[in-house]
Amino acid sequence: MKFEQLLNHFDSGICVEQLQKESLLDLALLFVAIDGSVSDSELNVVREWAATLKWNSAVSMDNYITDMTGKCVHAVKTADVEAFIQHRVKYIIDRPMRELALKIVQEVIDADGKLDASEKSAMEFLEEQV
Repeated sequence: MKFEQLLNHFDSGICVEQLQKESLLDLALLFVAIDGSVSDSELNVVREWAATLKWNSAVSMDNYITDMTGKCVHAVKTADVEAFIQHRVKYIIDRPMRELALKIVQEVIDADGKLDASEKSAMEFLEEQV
């Protein structure tokens, strides 16, 4: 299944760079949902950062964010956060992009001014993975 997805990405002209951007965005959105609610302030941080990306996908940025936010909420509700993080991090191969992941996630955490225990735990896990 994953191999087919990879082939589909290449067939669509999406390169490794786009996969890294999607994975970064996925992680940022996970941290929007990680505390059990989707905060507008956190989501706005993600949307502002995402607007700076050179998005190369058949799926619009807004549709991607909406769809992935739902998937992130599901990952949180089903306690699949660590698996979600591990899966996304493996697609972020460039060191600067891995460092960017930590920076973006920290900005999302800081956006609402509260550090939830689940945010802290997930951030520690992400730091271990990066």
